[in-house]
Amino acid sequence: MKKISLEKYFVGLSKDSLIYGLGNAVLRLLALITAPIFTRIFVPADYGVISLIASVISFLSIFLVFGMDNAIFVSYYQYKKERKEIISSAFWFLFSWGMLLVIVFSLLSGTLSSLILKTDAYKILFLITLATAFFNLLISLSKVVYRLEFRAKTFAIIAGLNAILATGLTILFVVYLHKGLMGYFEGQLIGTIVTMFVALFLIRNNLSFSFSYPRLKEMVLFGSMVVPASLSFFVFDLSDRFFINHYRNLTELGLYSIGINIASLIAFFSYALGQAWSPQVMKIYFDSRKVFNQFVPRFFVYYLIFFFTLATVIATFGEEILRIFTTPKYYSAATVIGPLVIAMVFSASNQITSLGITLSRKTKFLAFYTACAAVLNICLNFLLIPKYGMIGAAWATASSYLFLTITYFLNSQKFIHLKIDWSKILKITVLSLTVIIVGPIFCHYSFWQNFSIKIFEILVFISLLYLIGVIEKQEIDYLKIILKRFLKRST
Repeated sequence: MKKISLEKYFVGLSKDSLIYGLGNAVLRLLALITAPIFTRIFVPADYGVISLIASVISFLSIFLVFGMDNAIFVSYYQYKKERKEIISSAFWFLFSWGMLLVIVFSLLSGTLSSLILKTDAYKILFLITLATAFFNLLISLSKVVYRLEFRAKTFAIIAGLNAILATGLTILFVVYLHKGLMGYFEGQLIGTIVTMFVALFLIRNNLSFSFSYPRLKEMVLFGSMVVPASLSFFVFDLSDRFFINHYRNLTELGLYSIGINIASLIAFFSYALGQAWSPQVMKIYFDSRKVFNQFVPRFFVYYLIFFFTLATVIATFGEEILRIFTTPKYYSAATVIGPLVIAMVFSASNQITSLGITLSRKTKFLAFYTACAAVLNICLNFLLIPKYGMIGAAWATASSYLFLTITYFLNSQKFIHLKIDWSKILKITVLSLTVIIVGPIFCHYSFWQNFSIKIFEILVFISLLYLIGVIEKQEIDYLKIILKRFLKRST
């Protein structure tokens, strides 16, 4: 097959990813900045309460979204002449459906509090968070529209505004008004409401009272299979919190949550790339299959090289990150960062390994394989957490995501076959896992001695990437060209 110049696609994807990343970076930066504040006000058990409530709301949000965020993308690019009707139909469906669910679950808030936290004292926190989830739903739909129209800057502005308002109000209520956990959730709610009005105002031209039943039916059918998959994701992505709370205690759950927050630096970059990736790859697929068949395999290799390298750096310096942003009572969370960053990389790869299933609208396979991964995760949690605690939970999560991304890819290949360079993927995977797992064995000295050893490990890792052929000279030259063009387009 004649090779096509892919430079403009990589440059466009890189530029949009950077912009999306800047919006999300505000949230991550504020989370890091406020960590020293909140870890001095909240005890680990408070973080455990926040984590459990967030987990319950994440579960309910699956039903709120109903897979429409994914369904809109396929329909929008497939039916180019009906785009306004598609967006309006999705909006009115989600608004009505979301309002109904929030009302129903609000009536059950006391029951949820008693069931999850063994007391109804947190009922009001559940009510506040349910309202926040509904307003976030409308913000999320607005963000989907920005992505569909490649309005990355608008997306970043809304994401940044939401982060600044929610965090600023949270600090006001918690630190200055001394409202504790109540202030934390109130700040999130008010910041989200203000952002929602701005977000909807910016998509007002995309909304009308028009309604397309055929397109909505297609999207609902598509989403109906995404919902079971999302439920399964919830089970193996969040069930570990409930296992830790049951077999251990809220303190260990709080430590585990902090470990996830550090490992989620991977998710920050994955999120940024994912926001740019979905509209780009959909457009490429429906415009040119030749470009698609050459672009995706190469991007997959670069994608894994980037994320495994990032994971190795975060895992290696996890303890140092905790020392900067937390207090000594949280340092033991470093033990779970390694397996959690591995899990985050496998999770990030799902965006590509599930591509064939998504584009062919075979979402029933997403539901099936994610359910299998959920069952695997529950079994691993049951076996590992009672004995190994949060470390067992971290490895259970990593194993489940590995299983999922492999099964996604094998099935996707049946619908859209991609020629992948498995040699490079195997090399970067083995090298990264070796450094992450074996590296801590050599760090049992003073802080600065350990820090020096870790720097040496990273330098060896980077050198080996080149020496074993994961990164070749022609790719370095190609990267330089893309970087120059990217900087030129960005100025």
